[in-house]
Amino acid sequence: MRKIWLEHNDDTALDPADPELVMRGSLFIDGHEVGWWEQRHDGTWMAHVRHTAHDIVETSKERLIERLARDA
Repeated sequence: MRKIWLEHNDDTALDPADPELVMRGSLFIDGHEVGWWEQRHDGTWMAHVRHTAHDIVETSKERLIERLARDA
């Protein structure tokens, strides 16, 4: 199983034009930075993996990490 790490970026990196955004950060898989993730006010968590053609959206941080470990 892959090791997934969601690193939280400084809150000054948030886009004030996007009021739905709660947190954002870098996505690491097996120690390599491969994309970014976001938590939104509607409760969803999203990850963008650079080598894939789509974003991955889940209902919790835990589910997002499980899916990334399995599918990314």
